[in-house]
Amino acid sequence: MYTLTYHDGRPADWGDFALLGARIALEEINGIAFLGGVRIEMRDEDVADYHCWPEGAEGTAENLFKRNILAVTGVDCSEPAVRISEVAAKYKKPAISYGANASLLSSPAAFPFFFRVVPPSAAYERCLVDIAAHFGLRRIALFHTTEAWGTGARGAIQAAAAASGIEVAVVHGYPRDTPVEAVERLVAEVKARGIRTVFIAMPTPDTVVAFRALARQDMNRPGFSIFASEMISADEGAEAVGGALGYLAPIARLRPSPKLESFRRRLEKKLARPVDPDGKAFNYGVLAYDHILALGQALKRAGAAKGKEVDGETLMESLRRVDFEGASGRISLAPGTNDRAFMAVEIANCHGFKEDGKTVNFVPVGFVDPQTGRLSLDESRILWPGRSKRPPQSG
Repeated sequence: MYTLTYHDGRPADWGDFALLGARIALEEINGIAFLGGVRIEMRDEDVADYHCWPEGAEGTAENLFKRNILAVTGVDCSEPAVRISEVAAKYKKPAISYGANASLLSSPAAFPFFFRVVPPSAAYERCLVDIAAHFGLRRIALFHTTEAWGTGARGAIQAAAAASGIEVAVVHGYPRDTPVEAVERLVAEVKARGIRTVFIAMPTPDTVVAFRALARQDMNRPGFSIFASEMISADEGAEAVGGALGYLAPIARLRPSPKLESFRRRLEKKLARPVDPDGKAFNYGVLAYDHILALGQALKRAGAAKGKEVDGETLMESLRRVDFEGASGRISLAPGTNDRAFMAVEIANCHGFKEDGKTVNFVPVGFVDPQTGRLSLDESRILWPGRSKRPPQSG
């Protein structure tokens, strides 16, 4: 289950990269006979574009699980992942995700057949609050969607803000697909109250709408600061990029390695063009590659390479015990959770369009060490809203 187009019909470049990443991993596993004579197959007819959308996700999952499959992969968006994981538990077969990071999904007791290669979103939102605190921003407005991921992110931001002495002065929650005109009215209220630091916690399409609303209210200017839980796609429109200029977002940190470089070369060969290693699409492609490698590792651990029959329960048990080096680094679960341990978070900064005037430019400006939780920033690289190089003085 992959997001190849959004609910409104727009292409999702990161979903395309993810599906390619998954297929590259399958080629690798099968090509080197990692499982002996056993092959993992993902047939075209078993790939479902579910649009990162909650409604209908259960039915799509049901249709897949009724077929002769061992696991559902992709499962990239959080609210649908909650519903898909409930179906997975019914069939006792794993739902394996490369991107659904809602904190709600952390519990193995609540979601016993869910596995992901990312940490919970709380780790991402917390680092954004740490950046705000670092620059002395003490008063923020928070926009979030009211599905599982948005409400979980809201709670994480509010808790981290309280611990850092930051006032969450305004909170606006609304459903997914809320029109830009409605969001603009909420943004205008924040502007009227003189709040200059904005946090946005919602899936990518709704994040784009929030940026469009900020642009219409002329809130991308020097002295303002914007933080969002999602990176926008490389081919986003001018109005959204105008509102997004200078914002900061978290993403998985990819450390250089032979495995990562090998994956990049294979992906570029399939695409017949270079990829942006700092872009969201490439990052998700890497994570999708790794979530299929995790499946291969679990099957081997369960004895598939030795001819043992593996069912969904045995596979899930093995997934919980995987520990290997993927293209995105070490992959294993934190004990007692569905959450990946040891993954560093990178801070990406939107610098507007690249020289081509069409591709969004994200620049890495810092990271959070997973062992210590320490935030490191290269302040000289940060571009703030309004193309300012000067940090805002207050929120």
